[in-house]
Amino acid sequence: HQGSSPWTATMRALPFSRLLGAGAALSVAAAAFGSTSKDTLRTRKIVVPSEGGWPECSLLIREQRMPPPIGMVVWPASHVMLHGILPGVGKGAVVLEMGSGCGLVAVGLAKLCDECHVIASDRCDASLENCRFNVELNSVADKVSVTKWDIASGSPPCDMKAVTHLIAADVVYHGAGGEVLVEELHRLLGENPHLHVWIVLVDRFSGGAFAAVSGVAGTPNVTVTARVDPQIVTFERAAAAAGLQLVQASLGKEAEGRLLASMSMWERARWALLGMW
Repeated sequence: HQGSSPWTATMRALPFSRLLGAGAALSVAAAAFGSTSKDTLRTRKIVVPSEGGWPECSLLIREQRMPPPIGMVVWPASHVMLHGILPGVGKGAVVLEMGSGCGLVAVGLAKLCDECHVIASDRCDASLENCRFNVELNSVADKVSVTKWDIASGSPPCDMKAVTHLIAADVVYHGAGGEVLVEELHRLLGENPHLHVWIVLVDRFSGGAFAAVSGVAGTPNVTVTARVDPQIVTFERAAAAAGLQLVQASLGKEAEGRLLASMSMWERARWALLGMW
């Protein structure tokens, strides 16, 4: 929102448990087991509990058991994004998602948010095809548009002045530099200063950070905690240099409760062993 500075920003962070011990060895074994599976695709039922004013909702999501491509797997950050952004998406919102992957967030928002429209984008053709399948599977094709978008080489797939929210989960990692993302955020927020931007960042091997960026600040004011993933450090420094203000806050007990209830103990343990929970 507009205030004393040209734009202000909000960031939210979810505390994650940290990985110690023999998790790396077990994760290698799990990966090896998954890679030998004959059934590369599976369809999972993901239940969003009836808390926080939302009715219980069941989502059917088809995914690969293991990457590549990375967008064919539902990563933990997508679960965090869905439960974290629900309170912030009002009636009639238009949401543009970067890197939609399997479409968990897009499908969930379409089912749970009144009269909203989601534009699900990705740069991977296989992921886009699978995302379209999941949109049809959940009967939300009237509320979700699926389109190709690579922020490094193409313009947004829609009129940004009509977009109310820009979201992206797990988009800063080795091979996906944060500088390009910062440049695009700066440009898009300059075009639409009222745009709310929510980003989930995963600090691999040390936990993660749930973040929301909703503006370009007049004066850089960044809170940077200890990081292990150098890509996140690079992203934060680039954001500060560009005038993006990052502020950390709690995800909230209700959202955290919904998140944990929607995932099985085995799934939480599996991602913890991979250093990503």
